[in-house]
Amino acid sequence: MDCTCSFESLTKKFFRVLLLNNKLLELRVNIRSERTTEEMFSYIWRLDEAQRFLTPVLIPPTKSESVSFMHWREGESAYRIHDLDTALQYYNLAILSAPHPDILADNAEAHDREMYKALAQGYESRSIVLFDLQQYEKCSEDIDRALQLSSYRISCKMLEMKARCMIFISEGKDKTFDASAESLKSYPESFAYTNPKPPKLTEVNPTMPSLSSSVKLAYTPSEGRHLIADKDINPGEIVSVDDGYCNTVFMETSVVHCTVCLRRSMTPIPCPNCNMVIFCSVECRTDGMSGIHWQECPILPTLFALDMKKCPALAYRIMMKTSHAKLKGMIPLLRLEAKKKSPKNHGFNKEGIYDEKHYRSVYHLVTNKEKLSSQELLRKCIQAFIITKLLHLSGRYFLTSDGKPFTPSRKDIILTGSTLVHHMMNLTCNAKAITSLQVNVSISQLHHGKMYGSGIYSASSLMNHSCNPNCSAFFYGKTEVVRAVHFIPAGKQLTISYGEIFTDKSRASRLVSLMTRYHFQCKCEACEHSWQPLSDVSPLPLLKCTNCHEAIDSFTQVCFKCCINYGKNVGKNAAPYNYKLISKKIEKFQDEYQIAKENIFIKGNYSDRDMKVVRVLIKLLCKYMKQPCPLLMDAMNTLCYLFDKRGSCVYYQNDLELPCAIS
Repeated sequence: MDCTCSFESLTKKFFRVLLLNNKLLELRVNIRSERTTEEMFSYIWRLDEAQRFLTPVLIPPTKSESVSFMHWREGESAYRIHDLDTALQYYNLAILSAPHPDILADNAEAHDREMYKALAQGYESRSIVLFDLQQYEKCSEDIDRALQLSSYRISCKMLEMKARCMIFISEGKDKTFDASAESLKSYPESFAYTNPKPPKLTEVNPTMPSLSSSVKLAYTPSEGRHLIADKDINPGEIVSVDDGYCNTVFMETSVVHCTVCLRRSMTPIPCPNCNMVIFCSVECRTDGMSGIHWQECPILPTLFALDMKKCPALAYRIMMKTSHAKLKGMIPLLRLEAKKKSPKNHGFNKEGIYDEKHYRSVYHLVTNKEKLSSQELLRKCIQAFIITKLLHLSGRYFLTSDGKPFTPSRKDIILTGSTLVHHMMNLTCNAKAITSLQVNVSISQLHHGKMYGSGIYSASSLMNHSCNPNCSAFFYGKTEVVRAVHFIPAGKQLTISYGEIFTDKSRASRLVSLMTRYHFQCKCEACEHSWQPLSDVSPLPLLKCTNCHEAIDSFTQVCFKCCINYGKNVGKNAAPYNYKLISKKIEKFQDEYQIAKENIFIKGNYSDRDMKVVRVLIKLLCKYMKQPCPLLMDAMNTLCYLFDKRGSCVYYQNDLELPCAIS
């Protein structure tokens, strides 16, 4: 990366010149929360210093035969020592770097064979590795691609290998990954991952289609829009399924995750014009090249060199997906809605539907503009300035109705830039990291989440934060599935973590972090009652009074605060539950939970019964146990692990995680 083209280097030059020109005070006056986004962006745009020093130099996307051959030679070296996983990664890079025809024609004669020799060689070599890895269907597909581009001499060898692939496929010998413990130990690491289809909601909310019917929207001035349980929600129950309005893959993982569906792929199909992204299938490439990637392809190398972090790339995609023509008509109406509509109704259309697939729901997500400092606002205005320049330079945003580029007017520029300032603000507090579970095959207890992209999910973004969240998100490629991980009684608010959990950090540390990024004082139960990190909490389980939620004396079985005797379960003053019966029930499921944990983490195999034990134990602990409860947090983490494994999941062996790419 050329550091002279980075966002930080451009802004340093910009501020240095403003200082020399005595304009810093003027800057502070014009960039502050009292100003509208249009006023702030207009001021930045008309600065000569901004036009001179913040305008990025466009770095065109490239393909290189020499770079492709370099990666191919590294692949050959790895293949000679039978390091198939490394060879595969280098051959993938060779394919991504090779010059490529615009569209692969069915007739091989349509292409200059010499011009695409590097691409044919990459596909041929990769097919050989795939054959050795017993990935016969993938091998056959690569052979077809190589045959479309290769010479007769290579074609004969390829046809022979394809015939063998067909035989092995018909005999059921194509090696498939089943994520069982035994399969993992013998399966090639390159393909030790899962891309399952996401589950669907069984009962859809009639006004918020990406949410379950067990959830409803609520609003208070202090908590804003939020979601509450319309009925009891059990641990593991799905509360939201959403593909997101827009998603993007992080640059550092862009060669192993499809830029369209975000699923992992180790046999990628390249973009014909750049080496920055991959597609997992012909269908995704067709989708991407007729839509979002075609729009961003000309500026991706520049965006990568700028290194503006995560939100600007997502904002660029949002603008491209929505289109200038649509935004020009919608933005004035949406700004009017923001002023006149009740905050609870923001994002809903005239039919009373909160459509997460419509831009309206994204626009109306909270920005926290009034809480941002001048320094924060200035940074977002500069980011918006640069992205507006990129949109213009791409030649694919300011388009007429018949798809031809036009020179935007100042009004077009201000509309675009001010909308981007708006998104720089609301993405900061609403964009979600998209993650996959990384599991160490050798030691199942060793696992962690890894971010590979970000997205905007306008319905689940309405969930407020808690340092003791009762919901968690799980990803299937780009699809977010939110499940309850606690028992949530009717009327209680659904919460997720914005990154802070009481088990990991002190209250003071969490409050500072949340205030710095999200600009609110957390008032969850963990913060309000100053819960200690889990390492400082007594492991001794204590049953609670369902009235005051304080611990019941284990000897007398009485809540001294409420004077309720939980040992008495008959008569007029009977307790809400019987202490001994619930104690025995929890002990029973606690014992079964230990067996289930051994099956899950030690043996690597678990049954539906094990899953049920975890879910029942969580429900019991939520209903009857004094919080915080270490056993509940342990069971919740186990439940999250099980659901993470059902989503996008990568497996690796020993202490080395499979790298995303080789540079």
